[in-house]
Amino acid sequence: MAEETRHKIHLIIITPKKTFYEGLVSSAGFPTIDGEFGVMAGHSPFVAALFPGTCTIRVDDDVKHCVISEGYAEINQRAIIVICNSAEWPEEIKVRQIFESYRDSMAELERQTKDGSSGQVYAEDVKRMADRSLARMRFIEHYGSESQKSRLAQLKEEGL
Repeated sequence: MAEETRHKIHLIIITPKKTFYEGLVSSAGFPTIDGEFGVMAGHSPFVAALFPGTCTIRVDDDVKHCVISEGYAEINQRAIIVICNSAEWPEEIKVRQIFESYRDSMAELERQTKDGSSGQVYAEDVKRMADRSLARMRFIEHYGSESQKSRLAQLKEEGL
């Protein structure tokens, strides 16, 4: 048993609502503000600011993908602790909702740019909302079900 876990690292992904994932993994990859970052057992201690995007979790030959939002990851030789605002598996994503969120955030940014005001929503918050929605759309394009991919393509074509 010790040999089996020697080359693994404990991964915990925590959101404000729940512990999204917890287990021993062979490796994990995250989107950071500086680019993609991969971690395996025995990694040097590190803290990384996360950017919305795809998180890749490897357990031996099994690979899983989820989408995470902004947050941070704390890494040491035995554990990866990810604290993020949200994390979702592909089947949990509602395509119409993310598309409308992206559309609405882009419209708000355009409105703020035209009239030069921040209104009730600050431009940085709206930009983060757009980044999260865009990351989810890209995630669906790569890892979503065929029906999710089809629905996203349809919404983009309609320009809803």
